[in-house]
Amino acid sequence: MGERIKVLLVEDDGDSRELLAELLEPEFDVSTATDGVAGLKAFEAEHPDVVVTDESLPGMNGTELAQKVKEREPRARVILVSGYTQVQGSEHCDVVLRKPIDVERLSAALGQLGNEARQ
Repeated sequence: MGERIKVLLVEDDGDSRELLAELLEPEFDVSTATDGVAGLKAFEAEHPDVVVTDESLPGMNGTELAQKVKEREPRARVILVSGYTQVQGSEHCDVVLRKPIDVERLSAALGQLGNEARQ
């Protein structure tokens, strides 16, 4: 079976972050960060396979974070979560999901992208 896919969840809303982490933890190794700057530091420290980031974050938005993640580790995968249909800079993201989040879709995307990141 191998190691579980490592996921970094970057979300500034505490309730959403905790709930989503709780829903994903049975399948994935989940760590969290509260904003884009903390997310980048956590990415550099933990080297997750997939980063799930909200677009609207204080300090550094999700697409900026995605760009910096890809510059540091091109094999890492990024899922952007946004309430908007069009997000400028989303070309740095592997998948864009609309809010509210469909946890089954997110989980399926995490599995697929996590496996890609490890190849």
